[in-house]
Amino acid sequence: MRARVGLARAVLVVALAAGVAAIVSVAVDALAAQAYQTHGDIVGFGPNRSYVSIAHEAIPGYMGAMTMTFEPRRPAQLQGYEVGAHVAFTFTVSDDGHRWIDQIFPQVK
Repeated sequence: MRARVGLARAVLVVALAAGVAAIVSVAVDALAAQAYQTHGDIVGFGPNRSYVSIAHEAIPGYMGAMTMTFEPRRPAQLQGYEVGAHVAFTFTVSDDGHRWIDQIFPQVK
């Protein structure tokens, strides 16, 4: 009987440790993501609008002015936009370097 109780405790400790590790991993990922906002001009789209290339202004704390690609979080985010459109947008950079568009809005130059 004592062996079963000891085994049950060991299984419980391992399960709790795995749960805590998973929570910490999610929290670290959330902290690692950085959000930015800027303006720019759309210069192209990927196949099926899987990404958009934007020539953007300097982004303080992240990068100077240049052309970069951004992936939409939802495909519908890029509907209605054409090459040459001036946009304001916010995006998140994940810890693995992916740039995800959070919001995008048309702007008048």
